[in-house]
Amino acid sequence: MVVMYLHGFRSSPLSKKGQIMREAFSGKYTFEAPDLNVSPVEVQSILLEAVKGCEPSELCLVGSSLGGFYATWLAEKIGCRAVLLNPATEPWSVINDYIGVQTINNTDRTFEVKTEYADQVRQMNCENIHADHYLVFLSTNDEVLDWHKAQSKYASCKMILLPGNTHEINNFEQCLPEIEHFVSTTSD
Repeated sequence: MVVMYLHGFRSSPLSKKGQIMREAFSGKYTFEAPDLNVSPVEVQSILLEAVKGCEPSELCLVGSSLGGFYATWLAEKIGCRAVLLNPATEPWSVINDYIGVQTINNTDRTFEVKTEYADQVRQMNCENIHADHYLVFLSTNDEVLDWHKAQSKYASCKMILLPGNTHEINNFEQCLPEIEHFVSTTSD
């Protein structure tokens, strides 16, 4: 089984959640975490290359925030399953707030956000999803995204509300048993 962590906007595979996931799952599964600080078109190429030769039934994505949006796109494209952590649902609507050079959190690296990224990411939107392919965690005190939008989009999916939690997910370790159970459960 391959577990692939998809980080959020201005984050990295070395984020706190990424490190916790790597530590928890590396000994049990093949763990991958690509760097997605590139354009949405480049993200598509990176992800499709990363899963080349991988059986969808042997792959589970774990996407956080924008990574959750990307995980939905990839899960629908190839038919794998995904765990979504406070997933972004309409990233194109906020891209203009971030045009220009952005610093990647907890690094000295930067990348440039361009206006055309809004159209690129909009083209990745999945209106219809296979509800049984998802486990969704939503923080009710998310200060970055309106969790109600994700609750609506993923309403038919297995969902776990995290009352009082922020976008970062305080005590993320508490989610690991449910994530591991979902990862280890064979898909249809």
